[in-house]
Amino acid sequence: SGVSYMSMKSIEDLERVFDRGIACWEGKILSKSAERMGAKCVRELKRNTKVVTGNLKRRWGSRTEVKSSDIKIHLTNDADYAAYVNDGHRIKKGGKTVGYFEGHHMLEKGVAAYKTNYLKDDLQGMVDELGKAMKG
Repeated sequence: SGVSYMSMKSIEDLERVFDRGIACWEGKILSKSAERMGAKCVRELKRNTKVVTGNLKRRWGSRTEVKSSDIKIHLTNDADYAAYVNDGHRIKKGGKTVGYFEGHHMLEKGVAAYKTNYLKDDLQGMVDELGKAMKG
């Protein structure tokens, strides 16, 4: 038959199933909130990226990783030179260092702008969303 069921042997079994269901449900809400937060971070990163060709600015992205109670928002830029523009680098001629290119620190500036402008409200929104969902 296509029907599956789980037999409960004790109240502890029921509690474990309930806890797994709550964790899954909370994880979905937290994951969606984290994705929105990542998108706002990317917007701030793009605002803090100098434009020469536009390639570096277009290559910003975010990815959310949820593992049990741990949520990570990965901010990425897959342009080969992104780290050099962000962090700075030595300028070499003929094998000798002749100067230094000061990094633009767009990652740090973008994350700081996000924290200043949005983080508090986004965290409160996440708490509110969890609260609404719990009420039904």
